[in-house]
Amino acid sequence: MSEHRFVTVDGIRTHYVAAGWGPPLLLLHGLISNLIAWAPNIEPLSQKYTVYALDFPGRGDSDKPDIDYGVPAGAQFIRRFMDALGIERASLAGCSMGGMIALRTALDFPDRVEKLVLVDAAGLGREVTWLVRVMSLPLVGEIMESPSLRGTRASLKNIFYDHGLIQDGFLQEIYRTRRLPGAKQAALKMVRGAVGLRGVHKKWIMTENLKHLNIPVLIVWGAQDRIIPVHHAYNAARDAPRVKLCVFDQCGHWPQMEKSAEFNQLVLDFLDEE
Repeated sequence: MSEHRFVTVDGIRTHYVAAGWGPPLLLLHGLISNLIAWAPNIEPLSQKYTVYALDFPGRGDSDKPDIDYGVPAGAQFIRRFMDALGIERASLAGCSMGGMIALRTALDFPDRVEKLVLVDAAGLGREVTWLVRVMSLPLVGEIMESPSLRGTRASLKNIFYDHGLIQDGFLQEIYRTRRLPGAKQAALKMVRGAVGLRGVHKKWIMTENLKHLNIPVLIVWGAQDRIIPVHHAYNAARDAPRVKLCVFDQCGHWPQMEKSAEFNQLVLDFLDEE
């Protein structure tokens, strides 16, 4: 049974859900969402692992201070979150921008990461949807990130291949957290730290670094991802002997939700491998 908890990390009150017993597994969400993006995965994965799904600073029900929301700061926060919970070493699964931060964490703190699951991850190529690129522009980003229920639904339609998954309760939760004080400013800082009008900043494209990681890596992608193109996954897996790749057809940017049963089994099999 999962429990909602809070822990203070470097003065930031951080919301997370913990469930299960066994080796630790951290689930890291992407830009638009919070830990609800892992709702279909927490309980199944917790049958064999202690699962921690957290709200990044600036997102969900975690504090939203005026701090550095860049990629290295995100990796540093994951390390400090692990320290706060007494976790020496864990596997990381990250979706979208959460995948970028998970990869950066593995590169910056290799002794803390057991295995890595990258789900439609940013940081494996430059291209990203124009909807994210224009958010990096002054004033334009402020207008775009003024959340409305209609705008939130439109954003989710770009994420999902199957729009039937956008149920009212799920939509309302994403909308609620996007409207919290400080969320807009934090989201814009996150975008602008990683993305410009030309796409992901070159210094955060880590495809070559991925090849030199000395841990097992699983890349999972949706074939119909409209946020980050699937060819990033194929390029990243090429010439990287420790990288496994799975692409789900009829699936968008969040395969952990659209193909949850298949995704959960895939991740459990990967984590169980010696």
